[in-house]
Amino acid sequence: PPLDGIWASAPYFHNGSVPTLWHLLHPDERPVVWSRHAEGFDEDRVGFVIDQFSAVPKSVKSSAERRQYFDTRRHGKSAMGHDFVDQLTADEKKAVLEYLKTL
Repeated sequence: PPLDGIWASAPYFHNGSVPTLWHLLHPDERPVVWSRHAEGFDEDRVGFVIDQFSAVPKSVKSSAERRQYFDTRRHGKSAMGHDFVDQLTADEKKAVLEYLKTL
């Protein structure tokens, strides 16, 4: 799709595994398990405000509770790949992020 309004279309990737554009530009920093925080929109990272986890909390028992967590280790939920952005410098990544905020 066109990039127009990309700042408002989180989460990213075909499977919704990347919560912010910042995470898209920093593949090594993508969360393994994340949950959308009630605060809403992260204007700096451009996407959801999230809580990050190394695994789905053991206290989560029901399917309804489990749906509140995005586990990138599950089949079809991976946030891997699209690491071409590692060729960009930190300043270039910042410039891309700032540009995407203007669309």
